[in-house]
Amino acid sequence: MLLPWVRFRLRTVLVVLSLFVLVLPVAGIQVLRLYESALVRQTESTLIAHTDFVAATFRHGFREATAELDAHSRPLANTDHDATKRRRAVLDLADVDVLAPLPDGRQATAGDDVAIQVGHAVTPILQDVQTRADIRVTDYQGIVVATNAAGLGTDLTVAEEVASALDGFQLSRLRRIAQEDRPSFTAFVRGAAVRVIVTAPIVLHDRVVGAVVASQTPSTILGALQTKRFLLLQAAGLLFAVVVATAIFATRTLARPIRRLVTSAERVAAGDAVEIDVGRYRTMELAQLAASVAAMATSLQQRTQYVRDLARSISHEFKTPLAAMAGTLEVLGDHLDDMTPEERRHFIDNLAGDVARLESLTRRLLELARADMRDQAEGVSNVAAVLANAAQLDTGVDVRLGGDPHVVLPIDEASLQAVLKILVDNAREHGAETLDIHVAADGDETVIRVNDDGRGIAPGDAARIFEPFFTTRREQGGTGLGLAIAKALLANADGTIDYMPPTQSATEPSTGARFRIGFRRQ
Repeated sequence: MLLPWVRFRLRTVLVVLSLFVLVLPVAGIQVLRLYESALVRQTESTLIAHTDFVAATFRHGFREATAELDAHSRPLANTDHDATKRRRAVLDLADVDVLAPLPDGRQATAGDDVAIQVGHAVTPILQDVQTRADIRVTDYQGIVVATNAAGLGTDLTVAEEVASALDGFQLSRLRRIAQEDRPSFTAFVRGAAVRVIVTAPIVLHDRVVGAVVASQTPSTILGALQTKRFLLLQAAGLLFAVVVATAIFATRTLARPIRRLVTSAERVAAGDAVEIDVGRYRTMELAQLAASVAAMATSLQQRTQYVRDLARSISHEFKTPLAAMAGTLEVLGDHLDDMTPEERRHFIDNLAGDVARLESLTRRLLELARADMRDQAEGVSNVAAVLANAAQLDTGVDVRLGGDPHVVLPIDEASLQAVLKILVDNAREHGAETLDIHVAADGDETVIRVNDDGRGIAPGDAARIFEPFFTTRREQGGTGLGLAIAKALLANADGTIDYMPPTQSATEPSTGARFRIGFRRQ
């Protein structure tokens, strides 16, 4: 069971799975290669023991057979030879050259008579030893005098190993098996195509009286695995467990979370749910994707609700003037000839007023749609520059600047100008004569405080002033879209606007409207 707070990157999961897929067969091959080399060294160790035993036996028999050692031996050429030093296995298939097959030797005239005598005594011992190794004992001339295989009486000095052994050197070599003797599976098992050759001199009183040559094909991996089948089954079980664990890990971190995210998104799309499941994702990318999809679903639902409410409000706002226009036209159609000029002018003025209201509503709706749907505008501005460059803000209200009006704000000049114009127009329409704009830093925000001295906003209406179409000046032509547009423009620049209820302090007026505009400082 994965810890609930552990999350992995999707890239990490994929890399881990790929490494498992790569490492398992490579590791298996390497293990087999190492095991194959271990089998070769095991065979070499066995042959070293054989040669040491046979050399000791032959040396003991030679010592008893003759006292004239010089006539039946040769000088020891290797001055570093130490019969008491224990030989170690050194062969490795990975870095040892494999030589040509061992020569069969050539027919010799006659061997040393003492060596032949001792060889006759040693031969039954060699033949009785239960071993798969071919063991040959030569006299000091390299002629085979005892063996448990073929080749008795042949001269083996044509083999480099035998010639070196007669000089007092101990050698271990790998040689290829003759082509006709190779088993059919040597293409898959390299160890089955080689033969381990171990030679040792037979030294008596610093004189070489002969040499021992032992050769054997090492056990193959197939044969070794046959004897280790229970261990092999355990390894296969372990490998299967690793594969299953990898599959479970991939399922829990990738497949199942993706399926859950898809199902959750489908339920939201079908209307059966309102939220995306964002919990229990083990990979960071999937957690981020789920959070993004959840945010998108929430935004779409909010947008849908907004469009639904806006459509309902538009229908209501347009229905009143359209109904009035329809009634006016009906009255004019029925009584136009009976009306006085003053009555006709009254009805025509009503029609003109309703048309003007529809035109104003249409224009404001377009402005609200552009403010809501536009991408975040790039650019910066400041209050002082906007007020200095905007002559249309001069609406009879005395605008006073305070604080630091030159501070740079993360909003384009056109949007800031539109927001300030809406606030100035609202102040004028509510009887304000002065408008104070104060710009200052407040924590990690730059705050614009806008205060007017007008009639203010009733406490019961304060919570609804940013709702589209909410207005207290409907009879005077108000559309109720100004503050909604201002809020949308500021939201596009990551800004906020809030209504601040009036205070009763000695330094601030208790009447008028107070707004707070905030921008997070860069």
